[in-house]
Amino acid sequence: MRHDFTYSLILHVVVVLAMVVSVPFKPRVRTDLDNIIKVNLAYMPASAKAAVIKPAVVAKGATVEKAAPIPDKSTAKAKAVQKPKSKKETEKAPKTLEKGDQEKTGATAGQVDVTSELGAGSPFGSASIDNASFEYPYWFVQAFSKIERYWSNPVYSNEPLSCIIYFQVIRSGKIIDVKIEKSSGFDAFDRACETAVRLSEPLPPLPDDFTDEIIGIHLEFPYVPQ
Repeated sequence: MRHDFTYSLILHVVVVLAMVVSVPFKPRVRTDLDNIIKVNLAYMPASAKAAVIKPAVVAKGATVEKAAPIPDKSTAKAKAVQKPKSKKETEKAPKTLEKGDQEKTGATAGQVDVTSELGAGSPFGSASIDNASFEYPYWFVQAFSKIERYWSNPVYSNEPLSCIIYFQVIRSGKIIDVKIEKSSGFDAFDRACETAVRLSEPLPPLPDDFTDEIIGIHLEFPYVPQ
C-alpha cells in the first residue's frame, strides 16, 4: 500500500510537469501605451551651459577680477561715423561773416554796391542791390528820384542818424517786402524812411532785357546835423 501511494504521487508530479512544459511561453506586452509621455531631446548651446554653472566659491579676502565688458558693435559704429573733420576739410569749408564783420565791410555777402548811381546831391547815403546782373544806371536814376520826392525828415538831432530800408521791386515796378533793415534808434525817423519808399510805388518797370523777375534794394537814409 505504501509503495502504491509513492508511485501514484510521482506519477502525478510527472504529469503536472509535463503539462507545464508543454504550454508555450508568451512574453507579456503592455497595452497602456496611451499614458506614455513623449520627450524630445534638444541641444543646449555652450552659452546656456555656462549660465547654469554654479558660481565658484571664493575664499574670504580673495580679490576677483571682473571680466571686461563686451563692446557694443552698434555703439562702435556710431562713434566711427562721428569722425572729426581733418584740417584740410576745415580749411576748405567756406567761412561765413558774422553780423559785426558784415557791418564793417559795408554791404553783406551777395550785395553789389550801386552808391555811384545815386547821383550828385542825392539825399541818400548808400545803396546796394542783391542782383549783380542788374546794370541799368538810367533805372536807378528814375527810381531813386521818385523815392526822394516823398522823403521828409521829421527829426532834429545833435548826432548823425542812419536808417537802411530794404525792399524788393518786381517786373511791373510794384514794391514788395518793405522793412527796416537797420534802425536809426528813432522810431519817427525810421517810419518816415519806410513811408517814402512805400509812397513811391510803382517804380519804373524792370528793363525788358533783364531776365530775372525781381531785384532787392538796400537804401540808406542818413541825417547830418546842420
